[in-house]
Amino acid sequence: MKTVGVILAGGNSTRFGEDKALYELRGKPMYEHIAEAMKESGTVKEIMVSTNRRLAGSFSYETVTDLPGFLDKGPLGGIYAAAKHRPGCRLMVVSCDTPYVPAGWLLKLHGVAQAYEETLILTEEAGQIHPLIGIYQGTDLAGALRTQLETDRLSMRAFFENRQTATLDATAHGVHGDALVNINRRMDIL
Repeated sequence: MKTVGVILAGGNSTRFGEDKALYELRGKPMYEHIAEAMKESGTVKEIMVSTNRRLAGSFSYETVTDLPGFLDKGPLGGIYAAAKHRPGCRLMVVSCDTPYVPAGWLLKLHGVAQAYEETLILTEEAGQIHPLIGIYQGTDLAGALRTQLETDRLSMRAFFENRQTATLDATAHGVHGDALVNINRRMDIL
């Protein structure tokens, strides 16, 4: 099964004050840090950015935007657009606001996902699930996402109720909090 890297960059960044994905962090846009980790992991055949229509022309990778009827549906809508665009592919999903995620961790997630092709493999750290650092895969992933979106229950947890899901403990594999920090405000930048 082909693995496609999907960087989620469709939010409005209201708490941050400007588009996080494009914010220059250590000399490059935040989303580029994710792309580099994906490439370095050696697991993805291609990378795409799932974003909103306003930002669609802002990235150096192929972009996919929310599909008609599913605009502004949050991460589920962004993952659905990617799954619809690349049917039958395994999606390595990482949100643009987690720029410190290590390539080695993505490689570890991918290795587990290969062994359990019908299971979503998500990151867990200190008892907290990071649903936007994970592998989304399985039979008719796009169809399952669409069905969930049609219920208007847009939480990631609601989607996990109807899908085989497993977590991988980052701490047990030497990956700690700072590597998985989610940057919502400028004060979150390390």
